[in-house]
Amino acid sequence: MQKKKNRIFYLDVLRALACLCVVMIHTNSSFFIKNIGSFDFWVSNTLNSLSRIGVPLFVMISGTLMLDSNYEFSSNKLIKHIIRMIMFYIFWSAIYCILFNILLPAIQYNTALLPTDIISSLINGWYHLWFVFLIIGLYLIVPLLRLWVNDNNKKYVEYFIVLSIIFTFIIPQIITICSYFFPLFKTFNTIIENKLQLKYVGGFTAYFILGWYLHNYNIKHTKLIYILGFVGFLITCIGTYVLTHIKGRNIQLYENLTINVLLQSIAVFTFVKNKFINKKEKNNKIICSISKYSLGIYAIHVSMIYFSLLVITHCTFNRYFIYSLIYIPIIFTVSFILSYLCSFIISKIPFLKNLV
Repeated sequence: MQKKKNRIFYLDVLRALACLCVVMIHTNSSFFIKNIGSFDFWVSNTLNSLSRIGVPLFVMISGTLMLDSNYEFSSNKLIKHIIRMIMFYIFWSAIYCILFNILLPAIQYNTALLPTDIISSLINGWYHLWFVFLIIGLYLIVPLLRLWVNDNNKKYVEYFIVLSIIFTFIIPQIITICSYFFPLFKTFNTIIENKLQLKYVGGFTAYFILGWYLHNYNIKHTKLIYILGFVGFLITCIGTYVLTHIKGRNIQLYENLTINVLLQSIAVFTFVKNKFINKKEKNNKIICSISKYSLGIYAIHVSMIYFSLLVITHCTFNRYFIYSLIYIPIIFTVSFILSYLCSFIISKIPFLKNLV
């Protein structure tokens, strides 16, 4: 969506950062369930809390670009974007289905899935591919959003953002947390979700529009934004521990549509914009390269993490990797590099280059 001559470097930084965060989330998630309050738990919980900005940043970047007045929007271009994402989903859903639902079960357990299970797997896709449906859904409403998301309607955009923050991030999260202790609060979910019918200001549309807003307007009191971002991180990290410890089961504050993750995402977007807004692409070719192949990395990294874990857990020196502080960075680095290399190679194959 960015022509090379018009690339915005700070968006490349954000995209590369978002890509790293997503890989980190899927790398260390298995440690979270180990011994609440243990060293492994805190390493995983901290890294998870820091990385939850990944998906919101991806959505904010898309909103920044597709809602921009300089973006050469056309129905044909939009259709091409949607078709590309559909083909992307079909291809990678098939790859993961063949790999994890057909080949590996046959090799490891000498079993085979029923044809109906295979079809279901192809349709539902592997767990990380949910993001494709989200992007397609946002693409579909871009023509509507572009009608009013502009400088002339700044106040209406701000009104939309305020409504979204209140009814998508704050109130639902308060209700969810309180319902862990007072089941009666679940009744309020019915009021918010079913009776008020404020779905127009719900979901990831808020992040999509926020990306455009933060790109076009400089927020005053940036120090306050950074402080709130740090507070958001503390809520994510410490709040997850407190709730998990009190209830004795896995309760996470990692969801994308929570006020804590929102505050973190806004702070990081603002910081990176202010830091790199005047820098050019040539300043860092590595970042631009990661940004360029980020979609492919997103598609491939889950398989790389799986095989990296498989190799290390079967090595004779496995005892040296019992500490998550060592184990997680190794798996993360190996998986990310392999995913990048695979994405780079696939991008050079004529018939597959549009699938990464």
